Amino acid sequence: MKTLNCMSTHMDGAHCGLADWYSEIEEGIQEALNEGPEYEWTTGWYASKKEIASACITSSEGSLCIEASVSDDFDTPGLGSLTIPHTTDLDVVRDTIYKAWDAAEIDQKANRLYAGYSVLTEVESYAMYVGGKPQGEPVLRQGWVETYVKPVGDGHWFDQPPGDNYHQWGFQEEYEMPESVKEKLAEWAESNDSGEFSFEGFTIKPWDD
Repeated sequence: MKTLNCMSTHMDGAHCGLADWYSEIEEGIQEALNEGPEYEWTTGWYASKKEIASACITSSEGSLCIEASVSDDFDTPGLGSLTIPHTTDLDVVRDTIYKAWDAAEIDQKANRLYAGYSVLTEVESYAMYVGGKPQGEPVLRQGWVETYVKPVGDGHWFDQPPGDNYHQWGFQEEYEMPESVKEKLAEWAESNDSGEFSFEGFTIKPWDD
């Protein structure tokens, strides 16, 4: 199976998504598609510069197999794959990539060993910073201050969350909260996966909401 030469022009294959290819790569894929359904080739797995995701397009036996792979801060894998008839229309290929990407994210959600929650409270916010220093008068707004992570499924077998970004189950100790508040928020999080809960000025809500 021939890997397209254009895939060696960049460390990544796309800018912000999986189908906004660099111009050389887009041209290379279009040229390969124009060769017709009997021409067999692959992009190989290529990454997005700004997403934890990758994709692979393979032309074989008159069809295009489009695969997407995702991960997250917990090293949770997710895979999606769709096969379509050969086409020379890049917009059709793009649309299929995003559908495969959606399927990969659904698969990843099913594979998660954790559930994450954000804790918010009123914090001082500034409209402008100059040289890293706040300017003007602060305004109180709801802002993130703490993270809560609980194990789900096979995650209960782990002593700590997988991956390198979170060092313990429960609160990550990023913000000093009264113990009474932590107890109430943790109690709610351990029993809920949707909605939100507020107590004494603090609100906890799942990441997926």
